[in-house]
Amino acid sequence: MAFLLGGVARADKPKARDCSKAAIRKARGDADKAMRAKDYARAIALLEPFARDCSDGRELVASAWLASDLAVAYEKNGQFLECARLMAPLSHPRSGLQESGNDTIVNAIEFNLDHCSKAFDAKYAALKSGGCSLTIDDAIAIAAAPAAVVPKGAAVACVALVPGKRGPKSAGEDPEVRDVVCPRVALVWKTAKGLERQELTGGGGVLGDDGVCCNLSSIAAGTMDGKTLVRVRGQGRECSGGTADIASDAFYEWKGRALTSTLDASVGFH
Repeated sequence: MAFLLGGVARADKPKARDCSKAAIRKARGDADKAMRAKDYARAIALLEPFARDCSDGRELVASAWLASDLAVAYEKNGQFLECARLMAPLSHPRSGLQESGNDTIVNAIEFNLDHCSKAFDAKYAALKSGGCSLTIDDAIAIAAAPAAVVPKGAAVACVALVPGKRGPKSAGEDPEVRDVVCPRVALVWKTAKGLERQELTGGGGVLGDDGVCCNLSSIAAGTMDGKTLVRVRGQGRECSGGTADIASDAFYEWKGRALTSTLDASVGFH
């Protein structure tokens, strides 16, 4: 409803969501009916607003049960990433859920996270790590190169996550303090003359984020739907010295000599 104030139409201020136990109980009950009817989209629509507006930490166990219901609806609807992102923070020790004394909800969260994470990984099973027979001394991680990007005449080709190059010191720079240098993705192949290397440009996302890139530790590559994709992952404390833990997981499409970010499935724990 709108009303006039000083000749200007104003919209009514939206009411604050009722986050009482009774309201959440009703939402969960209505969502359960929708789930039994296999109307997963409706169950999600019923639960998402409460998960968004009513997770203030005051009723941790009740919020966790609500989130668990929503995660199951996500999983049934094929939204595996949304499910994993919802469950991951609750599985972290910082959530405080493990200290609640409610083992049932703790186990439910862990089960949902494991189930959805595996389903998400299965969706991208064509992207594989390892399988590279080359020895690349400075590589952080390696994977066999998809056939579409193997250079002509190469005996063997691999995709490698390699350390980035640090720029020259600037005048007056403190020698004890240096910025984080993010790793790069490179195509490395063997010819009769030895190893050849071509570093890919672009990428962005976690590959260009000095807050998380120092923790990248794995790479996978493959072809899906006619596209060559690269996946990089890693986990650890913020590189800049912050207190957040980040589980980085990013996907890139390989185009020519460049990478283009297509999906960031990273999760942060604050």
